[in-house]
Amino acid sequence: MSHPARPDSADPDSGLRAGVVMTRLYERLRARAGNDGAARAGIVPDARELAHIRAAARQFTIHAEQCLLALMMEEHGELVRHSADVLSDLVRTWVACGVEPEDVWIELDRRTRMGNLLLALNKAERQGSAPVLRRRPWKIRTTKLP
Repeated sequence: MSHPARPDSADPDSGLRAGVVMTRLYERLRARAGNDGAARAGIVPDARELAHIRAAARQFTIHAEQCLLALMMEEHGELVRHSADVLSDLVRTWVACGVEPEDVWIELDRRTRMGNLLLALNKAERQGSAPVLRRRPWKIRTTKLP
């Protein structure tokens, strides 16, 4: 799949970094919803809130499906457009459920660090001894995050 040149490529100093954009979107949606962002742990949502959560989740799945179809059809422009829809709906779901973006970024960072640690341990074990003497308490066959 060829990627078209970006005529409007963002200047690295323009503030259009993913985390900044996602946080800005989160704050706007939270302000519009009137949600103060307080954790709702242990509080059962009322019927209206539950309907809002279900609607946001439904939109997320619809746009995720369209995103995958664009990927399979190798339509770069459509993939970008539907990916933006998926991320917007995901953030809308976070707002409805009281999930803070910072918590998600921390979890992603934790998974990345754990994956990097496991890869480093696997490489160190491979290089440290002869193939016959290697013991492998675990086998890492992928670089996918845990």
